[in-house]
Amino acid sequence: MKITFVTSHLTGIVGGSKFLMEFANSFCERGHDITVIAQKIYKNNYQFQNKISIIEVKGPLPSNPLHWLFFKILKRKFLKEIYNLDCDLIISLSFPANYFCSIEKENDNIKHIYYCLEPYRFFHDKKFYSNCPFLLRNITRILRFFFKKLDIKGALAADEIVSISNFTKERVKKTYNRESYLHHIGIEINENSIKYNNFNLRYSLSLKERTPIIFTLGLTHYLKGAKELILIFHKILKEIPEATLLIGGKIIKENEKIIRKLIKRLKIPEKNIIFYGFIERELIDKIYEQTTLTFYTAIDEAYGYIPIESMKNGTPILAFEGGPSDTIRDGETGYLIKNNNIDDFTQKAIKLIKDENLYKIFSKNAKIHVKNNFNFEKSISELESLFEKFISRNK
Repeated sequence: MKITFVTSHLTGIVGGSKFLMEFANSFCERGHDITVIAQKIYKNNYQFQNKISIIEVKGPLPSNPLHWLFFKILKRKFLKEIYNLDCDLIISLSFPANYFCSIEKENDNIKHIYYCLEPYRFFHDKKFYSNCPFLLRNITRILRFFFKKLDIKGALAADEIVSISNFTKERVKKTYNRESYLHHIGIEINENSIKYNNFNLRYSLSLKERTPIIFTLGLTHYLKGAKELILIFHKILKEIPEATLLIGGKIIKENEKIIRKLIKRLKIPEKNIIFYGFIERELIDKIYEQTTLTFYTAIDEAYGYIPIESMKNGTPILAFEGGPSDTIRDGETGYLIKNNNIDDFTQKAIKLIKDENLYKIFSKNAKIHVKNNFNFEKSISELESLFEKFISRNK
C-alpha cells in the first residue's frame, strides 16, 4: 500500500504525534510506501525510517494566532502537496488535517481515513473550552465560530473514521453523527535499553528502599487533573506520610502554578513531591518498573496510553473513567474511578500500597493483560487489515 499520513505538526512529543511516528515506521518496515506531511517536524524528537518521504509545508503553528489569520494560505500549501500525491490512502489526525484531506481531490481512487484521537476539543468539548484560561477561552470562542463547521465538514467527507477508543467512538457519533471503526493502539512489549540497566530510582532520588513512589506524567493541559492529583496525594500522606509523588514530563505553567499553590496551602512537605522533568524514552520503562503506583488523573481523556505503559511494566494504575476504561481492567490491573471522586481514588490507592498480596496479583495481571491485548505488532496488523479493507471496498 501507498499510505500518506497528514497532521498539523510534529514538534513536542505527545500522544497523537508519537502514534503517527510509530505507525509510519511500522508500516514502512512491513514494506509499504509511506509519506508524512506536516507543517513542521522536529527531527530530533521524531525519528522516521530513511525510506519514509517527509514533506514540511512550513508556516506558523496553531499556537500562533497567525496560523488562523492565514488559514487560507496554509490550506493552499497543504492542498498543493495532497493534489500531487500518488497513494492509496490518506490518513489524517485531527483538525485541520481532516478538513484539508477531505476537500475534493482529482483522484477519487484515493481513500481518506480520519483516524480520530478525539473530536477537536477546542470546538466540541464544552467542559474543555469553557474552563480554558481567560485569554485562551476567548480566543477559542472566536476560532469555534469560524472553524468548527470546517472540522465537521472534514469528518463528514472522510471515507471512513477510525476511533482510538470506545470513549472517542461515542464522541464521534455524538459530534459528527457518524459511526466509526474501533482500533486500539498497542505498545512494544519487549523494548529494552541497556543504557539504564543499573538505574536505581530510589537511590537517584535519595529515598529509602521501601518508600512508596506514586508516579504521574503528561500534565500538558488544564484538564489533566493537576488539582485532583494533589488533593488525592494530600489525603494519602495522612495515612502514609513517607509516600513520594514523582511528577515527570512536560507541565504547562497553569498546572505547575496549581500544584505549587496547593502544596503551600495544604502544607505538604516539599520533600514529598519531586518534579522530575523530561524523561528519556530509554528511561521511562525503568521508572515505571520501580515506582509503586501510577496515577492518571486526566478528566475525560480520550485513551489510556500511559496506563498501558504502566501496566506493561507491572505497575498498577489508577485513573478516572473515559478512554482508560478501554485499557484498564477495573479491580484486576488497577482501578477506574468516577470523575472527581477524590475519596474513592485515595482509598483504593492506599489499599494497593498497604496490601502486598493484592499488589502482586494486580502487578502480574497487568503484565499479562498488556501482552495479550495491547501488543504493538497485533495492533499494527489489525490496522493494516482495516486499511486493506478500505482500499478494496468499491473497487
